[in-house]
Amino acid sequence: MHNKPVDQQTLNLLHKAFEILLEQNNISYNKIGIAEEGEQLLFLYEAKDEKVHIFKWSKASSIGMSIGTLAQSVLTPIIPQLRLLS
Repeated sequence: MHNKPVDQQTLNLLHKAFEILLEQNNISYNKIGIAEEGEQLLFLYEAKDEKVHIFKWSKASSIGMSIGTLAQSVLTPIIPQLRLLS
C-alpha cells in the first residue's frame, strides 16, 4: 500500500469492517467513510450533530494486515471518543 493508491474493493471491505465494529460497540453515526490522502488513510465519522470527525493512520502501518485486524487496530483506540460523539 505504501506510495500507491488503495484499490476500491479494499476500501469497501474496510468500510464494511468499520461498520461491523461500530455496531458491535453500540456506536451510532450518521455516515462513515474511508478515504486516502497521500501516505495516510482517513476514517471519516459523521456524528449525530452532523459534524465530521477525521481520524488518520499510516498506509505503511497497514501493509500485510487482514481487513478485520486493521479495522480493529484503528477503531479500538478511538472507541471511547466515538462513544462521546455518538
